[in-house]
Amino acid sequence: MIALVDESILIAGNGCYALSCVVIPIERKAAVRRAVRKATPGRTFHWTNEGTAIRRAMLGVAAAEAAYLVAYVHRPALRRDHESTRAMLLATLLSDLAKNEVIELLIESRQEHNDLRDRRVIVNRQRSGVVSDELDYRHTGPRQEPLLWLADALAGAVTAQSRKDGSYLAALPGDRLVVSNL
Repeated sequence: MIALVDESILIAGNGCYALSCVVIPIERKAAVRRAVRKATPGRTFHWTNEGTAIRRAMLGVAAAEAAYLVAYVHRPALRRDHESTRAMLLATLLSDLAKNEVIELLIESRQEHNDLRDRRVIVNRQRSGVVSDELDYRHTGPRQEPLLWLADALAGAVTAQSRKDGSYLAALPGDRLVVSNL
C-alpha cells in the first residue's frame, strides 16, 4: 500500500488543522495517476482553486480507488502551535499506517526546513519501533506527483465540514473513511 498525505489549515476563529491520508494499493499507482489527471485535465489540482464539479470528480476518484481514507483533526489550532500539532497528528498517522501494510509514504512538501521536521517525526517513530525501518518515505510536490491531489481533496473535504459543509465528505465511502478528532 502507498499512503498519500497532505494537510489543510483553517486560521479563522481558534483554527483547525487537518492532516489527511489516502491509501491506495501500490499496484494501482499508474491507473490512479491517470484517473486524477483525467479529473482535472491539463492542470494541477488544488482544492482552494477548484469549483464544485472538479472537487467532486477528485473525491470520486478517491472513493473509487482508495483502500481507505483517514483524517486527523485538531482544534483549536492556533498558528503558534501548528508545527507541534502537525508532529502529533503525523505520529498518530504513522502508528496507524504501520498496522496496515503501508510500505510507501508520500507527503506533500512544505519547504525543506518543514520537511525536515516531518522526517524527524518519522525517524523517531522508526527508532521507537512503531514504524518499520523499511518504510520508503519522501516529500514531493503536487506538480511532481498527482497522486497527492487525492490527499488534498480529502483535506479540503474535511475542512469544508468544519465550515458546516458536510456534502463533500458524504461523497466518500463511510466504510473506508475515518475522521478522528484529536
